[in-house]
Amino acid sequence: MLALNLNFSALAVEVIFLLAGLTVFLVDRFIKNKNYAYYIMLIALSFGLFFLLFTPFGEFTSAFKTDFYSTTLKFLILIALVLLVFISYAYLQVFKALNFGEYYGLILFSMLGAFVMLSSQDLLTLFLGMELLSIPVYFLIATAYVYNRASLEGALKYFVAGSIASLFFLLGVGIIYYLVGALSFKEIFVKLAQNISKKELIIALLLILGAFSIKLSLVPFHMWAPDAYEASPLPITSFLASLVKFALFGALIKIMMISFSPLRIDLGNLLIPISLLTILIGSLLAIKQDNLVRMLAYSSIAHAGYASLGIVSGDFIGYGFTLFYMFVYVFMTIGSFALLIYLTSLKREYLHIPSLSGLSKGLPLVSFMVLLFFFSLAGIPPTAGFMAKFYLFIALLKSNKLWVALLAMLFSVIGAYPYLRVIKVIYMDRPMGEVAKRAYSVTLAVPILICAFVVILLGIYPKPVVDFIQRTLYLYLSFLYFPF
Repeated sequence: MLALNLNFSALAVEVIFLLAGLTVFLVDRFIKNKNYAYYIMLIALSFGLFFLLFTPFGEFTSAFKTDFYSTTLKFLILIALVLLVFISYAYLQVFKALNFGEYYGLILFSMLGAFVMLSSQDLLTLFLGMELLSIPVYFLIATAYVYNRASLEGALKYFVAGSIASLFFLLGVGIIYYLVGALSFKEIFVKLAQNISKKELIIALLLILGAFSIKLSLVPFHMWAPDAYEASPLPITSFLASLVKFALFGALIKIMMISFSPLRIDLGNLLIPISLLTILIGSLLAIKQDNLVRMLAYSSIAHAGYASLGIVSGDFIGYGFTLFYMFVYVFMTIGSFALLIYLTSLKREYLHIPSLSGLSKGLPLVSFMVLLFFFSLAGIPPTAGFMAKFYLFIALLKSNKLWVALLAMLFSVIGAYPYLRVIKVIYMDRPMGEVAKRAYSVTLAVPILICAFVVILLGIYPKPVVDFIQRTLYLYLSFLYFPF
C-alpha cells in the first residue's frame, strides 16, 4: 500500500486562516464593536507570514504540497492582502452598515481557497481550492446591498458565471480521468510526453481554459465583470480584480508548466485571438464609461488580456513575466481603489468622472497619486505598468510572435485613453464647485504610499523582482523533476 505523508506543518498557514475565519463567524454575534475582526485578521496574517517563511517545504498526502512556487506566490499575496485589509478598515469606518466580522472572515476563507489552489498537486484539489476561493466572493459582493440594491444582481451574475466555469472544469477533469486514469499533474504530463491521447486531451485543456477564462473575465466570458465590480464594496472590487486574478493566473501557469507542458505551444496559439480580443474589447468599452468603477472594471478585463500574453508566448520566461505583470497590477489596483475610497468618503458623486473636474485645485496630493497610478495602468514610463507590458512584449518577440506584440502595443494606445481622460478632467477642467476636504486616515495613507513606492521603484528598477520570480520558476521545476 502507498504510505500517506501526513505532514501537518505544510498546512500551517491554511489552518491559521481556517481557525481565524471560524473564530470570527462564531463570536461576531456576541461582540458589538466589530473592529475586533480587523485585529484578528491582522494577527492571522502575521502568523501566516511567519509560518510561511519559517516552515520547511513539505506535502500533506500527495494532493497538497508547499514548494518554491506556491510559497513565493503566497508570500506576494499575503503582502498585498495586508494592504487590502488596511483599506477595508478605512472603508468600513465610513460605510458602517457593512462593518461586521463576517466581512473579514469571508476574505480569509477566500484566501484559504487561493492557497489550497496554489499548493494543489492534482486537478481535484485545484478545483476544490478554486471553489473555496470563489464562493465567499459571491457573498462579499452581495454585502453592499444596504447601500446598493444592484449588488444582489452583480453577485448573482458572478455566481451563474462561476457555476458555468465549474461545469467546464469538471467536464475537462472527467475527460482527463477517462483518458489518463489519474488526476495528478505529474501523471498527466507523463501520458502527454508519451503522446497518449494527445488530441483528446487538447479538448479537456480547452474546457479547463474556458473555466479559467470565465473566472479571469477573458473575452467572450467577460460580461459579468462590470456589474459585479460596480455592485461590490470598493475594497472587494479591488480584491476581485487583483488578488483573485493573481491567484487564478498562478494556478493556471502551474498546470501549464507541469501537466500540459507538451501542449503549451498549442495553447499559446489558441489563446492569441482570446487575448487580443480581450485587450481590444476591454479597452474600447472602458472609453465610454462615466462611472469610474465601471471604467476600471472594463480596463481590468483588458489587463487580464495583457497578462495572458505571457501564456501566449508558450515559454517559461513568458510565464514569469505574466506573474510579474499581475504582481504589479495588484499594487496599481489597490492603490487606485484606496484613492477611490478616500474620494467617496468626501462625496459619493466623485465616482462619476465628470464630477472630478478641477479636483487638482483642491486636492493636489490626491490628484497626483491618481495621475501616478493611472499612468502606470496606462503603461506610461517610467512606471511599473510600462515595464510589466515591456517584458510581456519581449516574451512575445522571443517566441517569434511579432505581429501579436505589435497588435497588443496598438491596442495599448487605445487603452490609455480612459485613464488620460480622467487625468484631463482632474487637471484641465474647471472646478464644478468647492472641493470637499478631509484628513487622511493612516489606514488609507500607508497603503497608498506603499503602492506608489512600488509603482515608482519597479518602473525604474524592476530587475530584482523579475529575477526573483524567474528563479522561483526554474528552481521549482528543477526540484520537481530532479529531487535531491
